[in-house]
Amino acid sequence: MSFSKEIENLITTTFIVVLLSSFFIIFFSLSVFSQGGIKSWAGHSYSVDFNKHWRLRAGQLYFFNEQMNFTSVQNNARIEYRFKRNFSLGVGYTHSSDPADPDQPAKHRIEPRARHRVKMGKLRVTNQLRAEWHFPSRSKYEYRLRYSMRLHAGDFGLPLGLSPYMTHELHYYLNGRPLNYRDGKGDIIVRQSPNGLHAHRIRMGVRFKVFRRANMSLSFMRQTEFNIGSEFRRINVTDPRDGDILRDFSNFSVLSFNFSYRIKT
Repeated sequence: MSFSKEIENLITTTFIVVLLSSFFIIFFSLSVFSQGGIKSWAGHSYSVDFNKHWRLRAGQLYFFNEQMNFTSVQNNARIEYRFKRNFSLGVGYTHSSDPADPDQPAKHRIEPRARHRVKMGKLRVTNQLRAEWHFPSRSKYEYRLRYSMRLHAGDFGLPLGLSPYMTHELHYYLNGRPLNYRDGKGDIIVRQSPNGLHAHRIRMGVRFKVFRRANMSLSFMRQTEFNIGSEFRRINVTDPRDGDILRDFSNFSVLSFNFSYRIKT
């Protein structure tokens, strides 16, 4: 075995050990991380390749709150073009609504994205950049930039083709509703949108094959919002006049399930 091959195998093995150890740590700490409870997401998606370059994806994602009440559904579709096996560009559309409340306005999102993949032995590394336009705009942003890095173990001959993965994701908010930033006396210093890097998500999960061209995944995700940079671009701001928290942090945990199927053409 070559030295480079040994290094690749070592990296892959180390990743799996770290990921499985992290699973134990996270689930042991759920009571600490998720004091407000754990949300649930469940989805299904389908894809079809028209040729070696073009691929169409579509699916739905269902959202449940901490009490397992159904809160909303997302319908999404995306077209992708693969320049090479490891690089692709795509654009998608997402429609979100609450079927239980037809008077609530639907939310829409358009999101171009670029994805690049590399292989290190049996370890696959995927970097993705996504730019989202939300309309109507959210309170914290109208545009959101999302960068993610996903580490995915390859096939190790485990039952059902079981393979673990881990994803880190950063969110940059742009053009949210303006906030009044005040001094200690309550006087306005500046009024502007809280643009900036404000959220991190970590997701750990396992993916396995159900039958040919069909996969399922189970994962745990934690979102944490934060402030970094200028004090006049912050969220979770305290109004000195009455102590109210404006645009408070949205920190939550999610257990999710997803089924995906690739349609043969």
